[in-house]
Amino acid sequence: VQVAPRAFGGLLTGLEAGPVLSWGLLEVVSLRLATGSDPGPRERFATPEEHLKLIQVPTYGTVVLRNTSKDDRLLVPMHIGFFQPGAQNHATSRTLVLEAGETLQVKDCFCIQAAQGGLLKEAQQRFLMLPLGLRHAALAKRHTEGYSRLWGEIDGYTRHHGVATGGHLERFLRPNFGRLLPLRHAMEAVPGQVGAAWFIAGRLAGVEVAPHEAYWRELAPVLAMYCYGPAALLAERRGYERVSEPLDLDGLTDLDDLAGRLRDVRAREANGRADIVQELATLFFDQQVDEDRHGLRVVTLGYNPWVGQVVRDGRQIVYASVFRDVVAQLGRDGKSTPEAN
Repeated sequence: VQVAPRAFGGLLTGLEAGPVLSWGLLEVVSLRLATGSDPGPRERFATPEEHLKLIQVPTYGTVVLRNTSKDDRLLVPMHIGFFQPGAQNHATSRTLVLEAGETLQVKDCFCIQAAQGGLLKEAQQRFLMLPLGLRHAALAKRHTEGYSRLWGEIDGYTRHHGVATGGHLERFLRPNFGRLLPLRHAMEAVPGQVGAAWFIAGRLAGVEVAPHEAYWRELAPVLAMYCYGPAALLAERRGYERVSEPLDLDGLTDLDDLAGRLRDVRAREANGRADIVQELATLFFDQQVDEDRHGLRVVTLGYNPWVGQVVRDGRQIVYASVFRDVVAQLGRDGKSTPEAN
């Protein structure tokens, strides 16, 4: 569904809404550079899949990362993880900035697989993202150490999904992987896309923005499969349904009339979603400078129940990840009507 082009303000200044994609209870409003806007420094960042390299895990909870690009800085997405069968899986607690060619030791990571022996092997690394239901706790634990400090939250998360308990994220991922994998292609990036607003059961769950289109093409499948997809599965498990405007069939004349009415409903829904995204983008967030590094500023945001981080290059936001645990807010009985915002 194509929403009428409209520019956003606030956190999303310089971006506009693009097509809306949906899969089950998961909807995505694509975000792209506003028509005629200057990308500025956005293009000058390395992409994570190509240039983020795991060098070593010297001890549990600490990882050594390298930016292999010789020319560009690299933004390491918040809560990205390294998943590998037979080794201790790790995830980051915050957004990281690496200069071109830099090797960085990060001590405030999480082990997300309790009691699993072995360290990650460089040649077998694979990316994941912490699920939406764990990200608030993970962000709150940044700049602290202790490899097992997320295990309690992981245990509660797996309980909600009705799978084996313990601090093992893979115990959720393995049995659900077949349902999550289609999201890799169902939510494929559209031309010019640099971000997305993610809706679950009709409610806005998060906004993610990458520096540029190539970066987004690498990040989007990870977000769909590991972060927002699991939240959509949990909403489905709890009996929620997609919120949709009823289709008025009074006086319907033919199939062309039906198709036109469907287009109108979908256009109104898409514009309604864009209105909700604009409301989030213009909230007066509490802002805390997390780090100034290599000419970039990492800022932590909060406006209950929303939290997240952005990276600023001067006045321009080149990366953003702002979210809330929308499924937890919906409750567990499946009876409440989830408002769109």
